[in-house]
Amino acid sequence: MKRIIFFLIFSLSFGCANSKHVESPVSIPSSKEVHSKDITNQNSKTQCPFPVLLGATYGKGISNFDKTMILFVTKQLLLDLCEGHLQHLLSFVEKETGLFVDAKGYWTVQEVEEDLRDPDGYFALYYFNQTKLNQKKGSSGNLTIRDVFVQAETVVLDFYIGSSEEVEIKFRFPKDPKLERYLINPNFIKIKNTWYLHRMF
Repeated sequence: MKRIIFFLIFSLSFGCANSKHVESPVSIPSSKEVHSKDITNQNSKTQCPFPVLLGATYGKGISNFDKTMILFVTKQLLLDLCEGHLQHLLSFVEKETGLFVDAKGYWTVQEVEEDLRDPDGYFALYYFNQTKLNQKKGSSGNLTIRDVFVQAETVVLDFYIGSSEEVEIKFRFPKDPKLERYLINPNFIKIKNTWYLHRMF
């Protein structure tokens, strides 16, 4: 009996000693990690999520459920933006239709994914990194998309219904309407009963 107990204690001790030499696998930075680094210690007082209010609805053709789903996608993207990443963006882009991005035209899902992982890519520059944006434009005081929403504080969403399968949203900023000029209206399309982002804000 004593030999059995000694053997068990020895086995456990040996196993623990060997576990110290196991190396953790190297992880590839996610888009969340890439962009979050760019805004570390910036706007530290920002409270997430941004306050979002539902505004007016123009047109008919969608149900309250449709509106709820579009609102969900929009709020999630704004929460990601506030936190300093766009990790949910790909899940809201339809694989076949891709995404229209301001100043860059049409992007495939693969192109969106590659850019999200690039610390010097379009999204990193124009949405999060003010320092690099100033360098690119050769002037100071330029606002990233995140800066716009931080300064705007409360966001009002107006729905413009084009059809039962296409909706555009306009962001309104009651505190400072002049900030609205920095954005384009996001567009959503419905494919097989699911709403997708078709044009980025």
